[in-house]
Amino acid sequence: MVKIVEIDTEVYELNKLEDILVHIERCGRTCYKSENLISTETAVPFISGILKSGHESVIEHANVIFSMPNTDKNQRIFRMKDIRGLNVSLEFDADKKEEVIVVSGNLRALRDLARIHDIHDFLLSIGNPIFYVKNDANYSLDGVKVESVQKSKYSDLHNYLTTHSTCDVGAYKDITRHRLASFSIESTRYCNYSKGKFGSELTMIKPYNIEENSPMYDEWLKGIVAIEEAYMKMAELGAKGDQLRMLLPHSTKADMIMTANVSEWRHICSLRCHTAAHPSVRVLMCKMLDVFYEIWPSSFNDLHGKYSV
Repeated sequence: MVKIVEIDTEVYELNKLEDILVHIERCGRTCYKSENLISTETAVPFISGILKSGHESVIEHANVIFSMPNTDKNQRIFRMKDIRGLNVSLEFDADKKEEVIVVSGNLRALRDLARIHDIHDFLLSIGNPIFYVKNDANYSLDGVKVESVQKSKYSDLHNYLTTHSTCDVGAYKDITRHRLASFSIESTRYCNYSKGKFGSELTMIKPYNIEENSPMYDEWLKGIVAIEEAYMKMAELGAKGDQLRMLLPHSTKADMIMTANVSEWRHICSLRCHTAAHPSVRVLMCKMLDVFYEIWPSSFNDLHGKYSV
């Protein structure tokens, strides 16, 4: 029987450099719903496989923030704007009482910086060889220092949040239009819901724009049940996941991992928490905004006051 669930969301915290591998594995396994395979020994082989395949989107969920002196030699980093996911700004460091160059980016961006511009300083400063582009690389900048992971004392450009959301396919299709974010999404191609691992049933998100127990809701549910019956029958006939997913509607539940900096999250919330947004998307984003406000009240206070429901 079809399972109906509600939209939900949470933040995946990443506070320490040494937790990056575990964080990335946790995010990446969402695509295949293989979180049950996580152990203390699985992160390195899992991430090594990702890097070998060249599909590096998963490592975009870990961001590292660096500072370095504002020297002529270091200022060339401002000219490297062709790296997606890299943020660079000149900021006042209250502790040092001087301006410093602040660089932040996800691990894919830092690897691209090494590949394209031969700048390996940031990867070397992180110190985990699994992410190195070449093992004999040298430093080429002055005084690069790791400040923190995900959350910094600098502007919202250099502060990041990773969320795990349970939403419907229609909602994440809308959310993935925001190009300055990174996504890992439950794959309806590789997840075969006829298997016992998924309870041999389809899971749908409650429709927030259809009144429950109304004639319209009854028709929606009737259609969903018919889809589940056809899905299971096709599975019995030997259909694979990429064939089965052709039946799945927008209501299908999917887990979504999403990472963006606070500046981009503010932009997304201003659009998707608005009453003009699709009801399912608005429910999701307002729940996210509540969580963001708890973590960073100073950055989300105005939006939370305007859109909190």
